This record gives sequence, C-alpha cells and structure tokens, in this order.
Amino acid sequence: MENSNASSYDGIDIDKGLDVLRKSVFWILFIFFITNLTAYLFIRWTKPLYESSSELKLDVETNASELGLTTLGENQNLNIISGEIELIRSKLFFNKVIENFDLDISYYTIGNVLDDEKYKTSPFVVEYDLKNNSVLDKKIFVDLIDEKSYRINFNNNQGEGEMYQFGQPVMTEDVEFVVFATEYLDPKAFSQHYFILNSDEALIRYLENNLTVVPLNLNANTIRITLSDYNALKARDLVNAIDSIYLSYSQEEKNRENIQKINWLNNELKNIENQLEGFEDYFENFTIENRTNNLDADLERTIKFINEIDSQRYEITKMTANATAILKSLENNMLDVIAEINPVQFPKFISESIESLIKLSAERDKLKLSYTESTFALTSIEEEINNIKSNLINQIKSLISKYDADLKDLQNQKARLQKNFVELPGKSTEYNKNQRYFELYEEFYLSLMQSKAEYQIAQAGTTTQFKILSSATLGKTPISPDKLIIHGIGLVAGLVFSFFFVGIRYLLHNKISTIHELEKLSNAPILGHVPEEKEKLENTALVVDKKPKSAVSESLRSIRTNIDFMVPKTPQKVISVTSTVGGEGKTFVAVNLGAIIALSKKKVIVLDLDMRKPRVHMSFGNENPNQGISTILINKHTYSECITKSRIEGLDYISAGPTPPNPSELLLNGEFDTLLMKLKTEYDVVILDTPPVGLVTDGILAMKKADLAMYIVRANYSQTAFMKTLNRLISVNQFKNIAVVLNALPLLRSGNYGYGYGYYEDQSDKPQSLIKKLIKK
Repeated sequence: MENSNASSYDGIDIDKGLDVLRKSVFWILFIFFITNLTAYLFIRWTKPLYESSSELKLDVETNASELGLTTLGENQNLNIISGEIELIRSKLFFNKVIENFDLDISYYTIGNVLDDEKYKTSPFVVEYDLKNNSVLDKKIFVDLIDEKSYRINFNNNQGEGEMYQFGQPVMTEDVEFVVFATEYLDPKAFSQHYFILNSDEALIRYLENNLTVVPLNLNANTIRITLSDYNALKARDLVNAIDSIYLSYSQEEKNRENIQKINWLNNELKNIENQLEGFEDYFENFTIENRTNNLDADLERTIKFINEIDSQRYEITKMTANATAILKSLENNMLDVIAEINPVQFPKFISESIESLIKLSAERDKLKLSYTESTFALTSIEEEINNIKSNLINQIKSLISKYDADLKDLQNQKARLQKNFVELPGKSTEYNKNQRYFELYEEFYLSLMQSKAEYQIAQAGTTTQFKILSSATLGKTPISPDKLIIHGIGLVAGLVFSFFFVGIRYLLHNKISTIHELEKLSNAPILGHVPEEKEKLENTALVVDKKPKSAVSESLRSIRTNIDFMVPKTPQKVISVTSTVGGEGKTFVAVNLGAIIALSKKKVIVLDLDMRKPRVHMSFGNENPNQGISTILINKHTYSECITKSRIEGLDYISAGPTPPNPSELLLNGEFDTLLMKLKTEYDVVILDTPPVGLVTDGILAMKKADLAMYIVRANYSQTAFMKTLNRLISVNQFKNIAVVLNALPLLRSGNYGYGYGYYEDQSDKPQSLIKKLIKK
C-alpha cells in the first residue's frame, strides 16, 4: 500500500491549500480587478487636496539672560514653541484670521461628480446684507444664462428660479445681495454654480480641521505652519495671511500685560497731571489774589499797614479837631484862638486864608485905634475880613468833610486788614495743606513715571523677533489622493481579500483534495491514487493502452502491485470497485485497472453490475447490448454469450444489459454466486463495477463477494461527509478487505487539467472557454 507524501504544516494541509488556491485563480484575479478598479475610481473621483506650508523662527530674548541669569527647570524653548502653537491653534487667533482675510463667501462650480471652488476666479462676485443667520452655510445656486443675466434658486432645481440681471438687487427674507459679473465670465462656457455665505463657526471648524502647526527644531525655535485645501492658491494665500497676522498679533499678545500696565500708568499720570495743574492754578490764583505766596511776610505787612492806618487816623482826627476849633472860632469871631493853631498842618490855601485873616484882623485893630467904625478904610478891611472869613468857613467845612471821608476810608481799610489778618492763619493752613498735597502728587507722579520707564524697559527687554524662514509654498502636486499609495492599497487589499477569500474557501472546502486529508478522514488503508489526466477524455474512457507511459498508467500499475500485497494468497481474485455517489470515477478506475492487469499477461473480466445506469460498455466505445448481467441472472442468456472482447488481449467485459426492475434482488439470488464461480475458473481477476453504495445497496451486496473492495474517492469532488459512509461500512458491515483509491488527484506542479467524466450526469463534449474552465476550477 502506498504511503502518502502529502505535506502539512501546523494542522494546515498544504496540498489542499494549494488546490484551493488553484481553483480560486479566477476569483483572485477578479478580486484584484475590483480592488484596483476601486483604487482607480477613488483617485479619479476624489478631489485633489493641496498643501501649503511656511516655516517661522521664534527668537525670544529676555532681560534675564542679559543679566546673566540662567533658567532652571523645564526646557524654555519647548515652553515657548508649545505656547506659540497653542496661540496659533486658538479660536481667538482664528477669529483674527477671519476678520483680516476674506473668507465670507465661497464660490463653486458644479461638476458631474465633483464641485470645484473658484477662488479668485469666480465668474461672478456677490455683495450681501445679511438679515437672518439661517441662510448661512447653505448653498445658493446660480445658473448663468448669458453674459448679462442669470437665474438663482435655493434648492438646486436647474432651469428653475427667478431670472435677474447682473447688478440687480435680489431681495429675500433672509438676505439681500447683488451679483456682479467678473472678468472670468466666459459667455461660451456657461455652467451651474453656487456660493455659500460662511459663518464664523464654519470657518473656525475649517481652520481647526485643515491647519496644523508642528515644531521643527526645539533648539532653533522653529515651527511649521501647514494648511491643506482643495484649492492650492487659497491654501497659499491663507498661510501667508496667517503668518502676517501672527507676527503682529503675537507681538501684541507678548506685551499685552506690559501694555496694559503702561496704559494704566498713562491714565494715572494724566489724572495726576490734572491734579497738579489744579494745584498750580490754585497757587497762581492765590498769589494773584493775595499778592503774595509768603503769608508770614504778608502777616507782618498787614500789622504794619494797620499801625500806619492808626497813625493816619490819629493825624486826621487831630487835624479834624483843629479844623473844628478854627471853624468854631471863626463862627464866634474868636480870632485869637485861630492864631494859636499852627496853620501849616492845613492845606496851603487854608493856611494862606488864615494868615490873611489874622493879618487883616491885626490891621483892623490898628485902624480902630485911629478911625471910627464907619471909616471907609475900616469898613473896607472889615468887609474883606468877613469875605475871607466866610470863604474860610466854607473851606474848613469842606476840609472837615474830607477828613471825615478819609477817616472813614481808613477805618474801612483797617477793617479789611483786620479781616485779612484774621483769615491769614486759615489761608496759611489751606495753602500749606495744598502745598503738601502738591508735593505728594508731584512725588507720586515721579514714582509713576519711574514705574512706566521700568515697564517700558521690561517691554523692550522681552521682545519677539519672529522671522519667516520660508514663505508659504504653492502646492503644485496634490498631497491627497496619493496615487502610488492608493494603488498600493488596492494591491494590498487585493492580497488581503484574496488571502481571506482563499482562507474562507479553504475552511468551507468540504471536498477531499489530498491523500493526507483522506488519511485523516478514512479508517481504511489507502491503496493508491490516480492522477488527473492532462487531456480531457470521454466519460470512463480506456486510456492505458494508448498512453502506457502516462502518469495514470503508472499509478494504476502501482495500485496493481498494492493489490498483490493486500490479497497475496488468492490466485483468482474478485475485486469490487464502488464509490459513494456517481461521478467519482469508479468505472474509469475499474476498466483501466483491468486493462493494466491484463497487460501483465493475466486474464481479466470486468462485470458492469450497475444495472441502473451502465457505463462499462462506453469505456470500450460500444453500445449497451440487449444481453448482459441482468439477462444472465435471470437465466435468459449464458455468461459466455454475453462476454465481449476488448481491444486489449486478455481483457473482457460483460455489459449490464437491459435495466431490470429489481437489481438488488437479482444479486441476492444464487445465480450471481454461480456466475462468479464460473468466471473465476476462466479468469485470473474478476472486477466488479458496482453501483454507488451511498445511493443504493447493490454495491454492498457485490462487495461482500469480493476479495478486495476498492472504494473510489475523487479529489475535489467527493465530500468529506462521504467518508462517513466508508467508515460505516467498516464498522457496521465489518468490511476488512476494503481499501481506498483517490482518483483525479491534481498534478499541482504540472498544471491544472481534468478529464471531466461523471456518473449519473451527462458531460458535454463541447469545448469550454477559459473563463468557464476557471469558474469550474
């Protein structure tokens, strides 16, 4: 008996796996076609994504380093770069970008599959006035009709919507806008477009999803800003805008604290300046009002003025008394009293009048001694004296009135000086108090000025010297989809899916493929195997005489040798050939095995016991005659009448004959045993081609009469469950002389071919196409 040389590895049947792989070639090719077609379609219908990037250097200098102080703890460069990355990725910075870069409206052209954004190349532009936020982030479709008109709708209903002229206002409940044609409007190539009014939230999400900031070199403090977009020009412009906004914005953010402190100091300094100006105005007004800014000297001066006024009052009072005395003397003609008063203290005109009056009075007195009162000289002097006296009285009265007025004025002056004298201590206190406040505010002002200078120095000491090492690049080739990677994924996916497909097919494969598998499933010994014929043969064809050196012939010779070892003591052998179901090749094996034995100079006869569907006669190219096994068993013909010679010397056969209604009963009668006994006397080997034991019981009856029961299993055709029938025959029917032959075993290294014979199904002689062959495999 032949030992199987099938290889296996860790429980995996390599031969079975190779056989499954061989049968899956078409599906593997189909899987590769699908995966690569999918990769091609993915590349074809995926919008190319472009990327633009710039590199920045963050040079941050602190006054600590200038003072020779070193920083302990964490890596300051890492902290700086991390902080700057978080700043650029913050929503606050994104809002700055949105405010400074025109992203309010996006324009698109509708394609067959993909929409193309028309950044700076849109055939129209829109100016709008938003009334309701519900229209944001929604498509507003524009159908260009000609170079002057267009149609607009909100539901992408092409050919519908109201028609407008370029420049004509469009009024809706949510938005008012005007559409203007641009230089990119091509009258010969009109297509459908739409635009989107972007909300700040949508733009922030866009930046969050498409902007990446990564460190390049921690030691060099360099970062890379990268933005991806379906429009390469938009990506470049946006990165440039981000760089510019970041340079100015970061400077503001870095010095925001110092700027806030400096602004607060400026406000406080301004308030203090106002306070100081108030005090200065107070001191100026005080000096103007009080004609001094030295109150102590002013107090001494006031006392001096009061004393001077008192002296003046005394003199005026004295002069008033003298004038009054003169007045009374004049009124009483008491000229002697007037002579006693010094007239020098009076005005010159009064003193002169007094002197004239005194002189005339003296002359009158002299004349009275010489003349009488009626004398003209005396009366003339008397009249002159009276005139002078009358004028003098009036003049003295006026002088007294003037003295009273001067005295009153001095009294008022004294009252004012006394009042000022009383107020001077309070004014001095207020003045000194304001002086102290002025000095305090002045000192505080100088202190704030010093603090401001310190913060300005600190601001100058921590400065950002950011540099753009590489400005934004214009992406010429898309970063996605990567054709090489996608095609690679298609190939890898094809390999993976093919692997899983073959693996699943291997696991679901319930056909016996290898001798190794057959050995594990069968309790019977393996008699040998018959390889798959390279050329397609007729059903149950006899081939060993035509190809004596073929692999089939050699394998049958090996089986013939193994039979001698299994049944060594019997000169005449009865061999039954059966299978589980039809199509497993039992007739082919029976006929060709008989031919191989006959070629070894032995007489062999093949009996076709499959009376339901006989096939042995077809192997020899003959028709099924009207006589055979069925007529022999009913004693209608003798066996010698039914024997048919073949083209091989020593090989005969008896056809099944007409199909009887009771094949099993015919094998049970004694005629069948008698037939075997007679044939054994004339032939060395009797081969019984029995019906499939999995379908009818005829085969089991014939197997009991045989010295060796050959059980045919066809590779890649017989199911593993068929072995249960074989094992049941061994265990239940106690067959000890049963052996298994694996038929149509593929020659994996020689190519995949088969000889398509079957049992109950008819095989077509029409040549099959390569695709059908692959599918069949």
